[in-house]
Amino acid sequence: MRTCFLLFAAPLLALSTSCQNMDPLNYLKSVKDGQLHFADGSTTAIPHWDDPAWTHFFCVRHAEKDDNDPYDPELSTAGEARAEHLGRIMAESGLDLVFASAARRVQLTAEPVQRRAKTPPVQMYEPGNQEEWLLELLSESRGKKIMVVGHQNTIPYLLNQLNGGGFDFDNIPNYDFGKIFVVATKGIGATEVVEVHY
Repeated sequence: MRTCFLLFAAPLLALSTSCQNMDPLNYLKSVKDGQLHFADGSTTAIPHWDDPAWTHFFCVRHAEKDDNDPYDPELSTAGEARAEHLGRIMAESGLDLVFASAARRVQLTAEPVQRRAKTPPVQMYEPGNQEEWLLELLSESRGKKIMVVGHQNTIPYLLNQLNGGGFDFDNIPNYDFGKIFVVATKGIGATEVVEVHY
């Protein structure tokens, strides 16, 4: 099943809704004009899209990696296909910036998004310094649309930080590479998150 989460963190109210069966028609097809467009033709509005007081993040884990390299793996064939698919999804999203950690698999996931969305070059962030980086980014980028590509633990950590420091998001399972967390935030603790699959 595809599960959508809408989290309001001011005050924090968590609502979990079970959505349609997770078949290929219900996967995210594109982000355009403030809407999430699904393969079955349905759409979901992105919260606060046209409000410049809100910053929007699209947070994803890197695509499937090549398990033959234990140090700094590139993407597997499936990962390359997923990264290109992600690029097509985000091509008309209106992204302003793309951030990725320095890991090769993360950079290779971010590059098709940057290329197709025609943003400035991918910027690196240090997951070990994520709290300070996020606070600085929020202060300098209010109203922007930002893609963040990270890891199975750094993306949930970022979401929890935006939510005000709780533990609403667990680490992404090892086998799960197909989630996008669509975030609207006015700042720490004033955040809404929609989780979809692609």
